[in-house]
Order: sequence, then structure tokens, then C-alpha cells
Amino acid sequence: MASSDRMNLVRATASAGAIPANRPIDHARRIGTALAMGSVIGTIAAVLFLDVDVTNGRAWIAMIVMIAIVAACLVPWMIRPAAESHPVPVVARTLGTKEDPRQRYVKRGSRSGLLVPVIVRTVDAAADFRSIVMMTEVDPDDPKDPPVGTLMALEQTEPGMGELVNAQEVTDEQAKLVDRLRKHPRELANEAPVLPMRRGTLERNPWWAALEFWAPIPVGFAVTAFLMQLITG
Repeated sequence: MASSDRMNLVRATASAGAIPANRPIDHARRIGTALAMGSVIGTIAAVLFLDVDVTNGRAWIAMIVMIAIVAACLVPWMIRPAAESHPVPVVARTLGTKEDPRQRYVKRGSRSGLLVPVIVRTVDAAADFRSIVMMTEVDPDDPKDPPVGTLMALEQTEPGMGELVNAQEVTDEQAKLVDRLRKHPRELANEAPVLPMRRGTLERNPWWAALEFWAPIPVGFAVTAFLMQLITG
């Protein structure tokens, strides 16, 4: 590993492992979210600029139709990919990095947290790998890294991928692995390959992901505005 990578582990790991969110569910979620956004904007625009009488019974029918359309567009977010139904129990150990914690703190609403580099071992002793974990229990105004070498029981979302999430329940195997690595820290070396990590579903990268996100918005806007006019007219 280059010396610059050792100093900037989060950036280096993210760059080496990032792949597009290109599963069918990712396409559906991205397009559905954009259609929902366009529908909401179209509904508001119709009420404000198309002389829709909100006291009219038809207006309430139109609103119910619009709510149903938006809900239908967001259904893909309720579907869990089959590959994620069998997460792999792992133990991760935090690594040190020179990157400023403030620059590594990501603000995404309920998904906010500090990005920390880790080295990971699965409980079945498969090949170790490097990844990044988001630690949510940190002060957003003054985020601080956990002590280097902190051990955590986590879950690998699916085999072959580097994405990690909090474990729903710590297994006996994880507890034993944590205990063994605590007693024999050199057993888990810091050098390991980076596994692929999908970009966020709503990230507009690469270009086709941006197209899937922005193009449906005017479509949702136009369809909703037309339906509002048709139903209430």
C-alpha cells in the first residue's frame, strides 16, 4: 500500500472499492424516488397555478390519487434484495488514518455518522478485507475516532461485498472471535484487499445514474399536473 494511502485510508478504500449501484432494485429505487419527487412538485404546482378548487370534492379525489401514485413510486424501498437476506457475521477492527474527522463526518439525516477505516474478518475465517464503517454514536459537532484497534461485531451485507452494517445480534462465534483477536491482535494483519462497495442508491454517479435520477422528475411533474387538471377540471 502506498504511503499516501496509509495516511488517507478512508479516501483510498472508498476509491478502490466504489462501484455503481446497478442492481435492478437500485434502478427501481432511483427512478421511483425521482418520479415521487416530480409528482409532489407537480401536485403543488397544480394547486398553486392551475386554479384547482381545493374545496371541491374532485380535488380531494385528485389528492388521494396523487398520494397513491407517490406511494407506488416508493414501493421499491420496501423490497429487500434476496442477497441481503443472509448477512455474514464479521468482526471489524478500526484502523488509524490521518484524515480530519470533520471531513469524514457524513450528514444524511438518520444515516449520519463518522466514516472509519476497518480491517474485517468473517467468523468462517474467509479471506480478510478492508472496508469502511459508519459510526453513528459520535458528536456531530466534534466527531472523534474510536481508539485504533477497537473491535466491533458487525454484518457483511452480502458475501463478496465490502458493505458493513450493525449486527442485529452478536453471535457466539463473533464473541469468540472478538475475544481471540483481543488476546492475539497480530493474528489480524492490517494488509488486506478492498472488496467492492456500492455507491448510495441516490448518488448521481456515474452519468447514467444521474440520468435515471433527473429525467423522471419532469415526467412525474407533467403526469401529475395533467391528472390534477383532468380530475378537477
